Amino acid sequence: MTSGFGVDSYNYMFGSILAMKLSDVILSVILSIVLVLIYIIFYNRLFLISFDEKFAKASGISVTFYQFLISVITALVVVLGMRMMGTLLISSLIVFPAIISKKLTNSFKGLVCVSAITSIICFVLGILVSFYLNLPAGAAIVFVYILLLIIVNIFSLKH
Repeated sequence: MTSGFGVDSYNYMFGSILAMKLSDVILSVILSIVLVLIYIIFYNRLFLISFDEKFAKASGISVTFYQFLISVITALVVVLGMRMMGTLLISSLIVFPAIISKKLTNSFKGLVCVSAITSIICFVLGILVSFYLNLPAGAAIVFVYILLLIIVNIFSLKH
């Protein structure tokens, strides 16, 4: 969608938080609000579909619709996140919070809440690490996630 040949492949691969436009930030905030509302409104159905698809079908829930909804939401998050984190690092923003949360909680609601809190904490710490150590922001955020995962693994081994 760019005109000419001035495409910066580095930014597509690794992203640039500082290169985000105000419209990207506003779109991210709107998407976040929509995701929280979808989660609150459809919590029971999403939970049921995530853990027992056959029972959800037997209960009369349109499994196909909710799977489509989850797919569209995931696609939107990935596309918006690619500008910020790049294509190589966006998957870590989706995977790490879930892995860390799974090790800390046993409930679906807890997993979602701990994932959200973990994401915010790692993002803020990653930005601070990036600023003080003069590192790329995306890589610093992923580094913080890796450190937290190591800490959680050590903690879970002791218990």
